[in-house]
Amino acid sequence: MIITKYIPMDRIRSMKIYINQDKLPLSAIVEREGPDLAITGNFYGPDWKPVCPLKADRQVVECDPDYAYPALCWDEGPDVGVAIVPKGGMSPQRNYIANCAGIYHGQDQPMIFGADVGGRRGRAGWGFRDGTLALVAFPDGADGMTPLELRAWAKAQGWTDFILGDGGRKVNYYDREARILIEGRDPSQNLILIWLKKEEETPMEGITQRLMTKNPCYTRGRTITPKGIMVHSTATPGVMSRALAQSWDTPTAKAAVHAIVDDTVTLQTLPWTARGGHAGSQAGTANGTHLSFEICEPQECRLLPEEWDPLKRGDTGWAVERLQKELAARGYDPKGIDGSFGPGCDAALRACQKDLGLEVDGSCGPATLAALAGRWGSYLAYNPAEVQDYFDAAWGRAVALTAYLCQTYGLDPMTAVLDHSEGHALGIASNHADVGHWFPLHGKSMDDFRAAVKAAMAGEDVSELDTAVDKLAGAGLIDSPDYWKGGDYSADNVKALLIKWAASI
Repeated sequence: MIITKYIPMDRIRSMKIYINQDKLPLSAIVEREGPDLAITGNFYGPDWKPVCPLKADRQVVECDPDYAYPALCWDEGPDVGVAIVPKGGMSPQRNYIANCAGIYHGQDQPMIFGADVGGRRGRAGWGFRDGTLALVAFPDGADGMTPLELRAWAKAQGWTDFILGDGGRKVNYYDREARILIEGRDPSQNLILIWLKKEEETPMEGITQRLMTKNPCYTRGRTITPKGIMVHSTATPGVMSRALAQSWDTPTAKAAVHAIVDDTVTLQTLPWTARGGHAGSQAGTANGTHLSFEICEPQECRLLPEEWDPLKRGDTGWAVERLQKELAARGYDPKGIDGSFGPGCDAALRACQKDLGLEVDGSCGPATLAALAGRWGSYLAYNPAEVQDYFDAAWGRAVALTAYLCQTYGLDPMTAVLDHSEGHALGIASNHADVGHWFPLHGKSMDDFRAAVKAAMAGEDVSELDTAVDKLAGAGLIDSPDYWKGGDYSADNVKALLIKWAASI
């Protein structure tokens, strides 16, 4: 039987590429990850590595230096589409998976495959039909098709994009709703996992409910009477709300908050009166008294000294690409800007370290980061202006959420709202710096946050002048936001601001 699934974009909550390092059967992966759908990914070789371009959660697992490929590409999941992954695999999206493409945007593609892939056999494939994500799978048997026959079938069904997945003994497919499990005789090296929105995930008061029902803070059923609200930021740059909620929605999770905020969504992840796990494990913490939420940090926060992980040979990803750009800007050739820390990048970094009088170890640790970030316009320096739009949107959602919770539970935002670092100073939270390590870079403080919540509760709007001043402060162009918000300026101060502004362009 040929099994098909057509998934509207607004039903997709999240997607991921699962790298099956342990060579698990599909049933074990389903039990471990809990997806609503799973399907075989791309071809792999005898070394248990994919042979076609694949990028999972920003990590390029396989790329082709000579050819571009049509691929399924996405960041979170609801944004999934088919696009071209260029030579070398550099794509701005966090995930992509390519294989033997049959149709791209309505046009047939030359399906290139080896003799071991031909013949009539079970198949898996993915693509699009009428704006929906399309999946097809069937095991070996009477329904077997060749790759070209499956493309012809997909065209007849109205698919505008079709990419052939792995097949034969390695066809693995799962559909929770339809209660279908096709478990191949061989495991898949990689799979596409999909989580769908549940009926309760409809926004109310600007909040989307996505409860982490497997998290111990949910399953234990312990409750609190909210006495305050603790604000956190994630310290996992680039991981957005849905992905973080998914990672914490397991029986072994060590942390849980009541909500998670990014620039596009506010997720409620625990019942508001559930006891959370956000302030540390010791007794007497705010876990038993405070509501909590995380503000997701953009990937650029990876450049903050507090969040920097040293880079060394063999590393890949966004931060490596920034290092390569910085080395190139300083006149050291990393032998390509591809996000892969290879021998060329290693040699360039060592040469740079030597010239800067640093320890020559080929590792971009804290001292090397500080030195490289000191150049004006450095690719390794956190630039608030680069992420100001994200910060403003996330700030606005955090203010609205806090105002809603303060109104719901009768809390005074000026006394009941604090961040993780303030909680530590009071002895009710573990020793973390958030959000005091991040907000000030955008000209904001927790006092500003509390005032914004109070204004939101009173129905007051923040003036355009205040917003403009906050952006200039976040960009480092002004040092005294309160003065500029007052609206009464001296000619000398205006002149100094214009000169500083011009110098920044």
